[in-house]
Amino acid sequence: MESIAFIKRQKEILRWERERAKPKRKFYIYYLLIILSLIYIADEITSLIGTQMQSEIAIGLFEDRMSVMTLMNGFALPMIALSVFYRTLADKYGRKLFICINTFGMGFSLFLVFLAGKTGAIPGIVMYVIAVMLINFFIPNDIQAVYLMETAPEKRRATTFAFVKALATLGLVLIPWMRSVFMGGDVTLWYWVYFIPALSIIVVALITMLSARESDVFINKRLCYLQTPDEQHKKENEQHSSEQGGLGNAFRFAFKHKQLKWLFITNAILALGIMGTAFYPRIAAVFYETSEVTTILFLYPFSSALITLLNGVMSDRIGRKSMELFIVSSAFLSFLFFYIGCLFHWNPVITGIMAGLYVGAFYSGGDNLMSIMTSESAPTNLRASMLSAQTVMNIAGGIPAYLFPLIILFATQDNYGILGWACILASAPPMAIAIFLIAVKVGDTTHIDMNTVRGDEWD
Repeated sequence: MESIAFIKRQKEILRWERERAKPKRKFYIYYLLIILSLIYIADEITSLIGTQMQSEIAIGLFEDRMSVMTLMNGFALPMIALSVFYRTLADKYGRKLFICINTFGMGFSLFLVFLAGKTGAIPGIVMYVIAVMLINFFIPNDIQAVYLMETAPEKRRATTFAFVKALATLGLVLIPWMRSVFMGGDVTLWYWVYFIPALSIIVVALITMLSARESDVFINKRLCYLQTPDEQHKKENEQHSSEQGGLGNAFRFAFKHKQLKWLFITNAILALGIMGTAFYPRIAAVFYETSEVTTILFLYPFSSALITLLNGVMSDRIGRKSMELFIVSSAFLSFLFFYIGCLFHWNPVITGIMAGLYVGAFYSGGDNLMSIMTSESAPTNLRASMLSAQTVMNIAGGIPAYLFPLIILFATQDNYGILGWACILASAPPMAIAIFLIAVKVGDTTHIDMNTVRGDEWD
């Protein structure tokens, strides 16, 4: 048995050494950023197309019962829990493999939604629920975030991350454009909005599989682990310093160290304030005509991309912690102005800008905690697993945030007019607590060396 394990280890060592020896083309880093940008566009579209099309889906499949649609979506939530175990495998088998699987899975999921809309009736609803289950499985993984953080230049890590995210956010302009092209004024054609993104995302997955390399940071750390004697592993495992991934290992390590512990707790609390990001199109639809809602959705990506890019650039300049305090505060204020714009029927251009600033700032704040600061606070051998553990914390905060509007919609018989005030009341306390914890408990991680970070630097 020992000889078989030895042979398997030697084969894996040779495989990673061959991968590391592959030559990088002169402009490979720029090519890689283009690939990662396309993957992020796929991720953003898959994440938000359902939100921006929720009114049309409710009409087409659920007889305009948003509460029933929300309940059906709830059946897919357990898939998020399964996905956190799946992502930890990237700490053992590499980042690239799971980026390809995730991207293909997102494209296939959107294609299922297209087929659901085309089929309709009960079979269509079943296909839709299956598609949402797959989306909930693949979307939370964000292995591309780990890959990007390990590949980007150290001094411009947040700027690079924000640039790719901002470019991906601009890709959301495709959703209202496709609404206009494929739907026009006929909401019964909503499913065609899913067709082109589905096929395009599958093509991106294939391109990534054929042309991207594994992260050098991962290869070096994995080779170091494989070439270390088992006796040394046993000694280090007692200190939780060399485990090669695993959700339990990530949680034990995180709550043993001050920085990661408070990043986890703050992330869960901030997730309680997520309600508005799911319902802003429905809130806008209460006060605006369909064409005006399309205008709002068209403007939203531009201001969202702007605040996302600003977050990254300033995070590298003034520090992660200072920018996080600013961005979370901006998120709440932007939603407040968005809702005021709806109430007083401001020009949809202004309301769309406010919606984009709100969603962009809220998700940037979440990315800072979940992806950037957590990645910069975690050792390489647990980095992907740590992001999986953060997803669990995000679910812990997100479940109450999900149940609250569901209860309100059922209690008021789908009175959408009350959603705006409900979002404000549900979001203000957790966002205020998150700001406080960031200020007094979370340490800065700007320009940390991700090759050598241990996780105990802030203890």
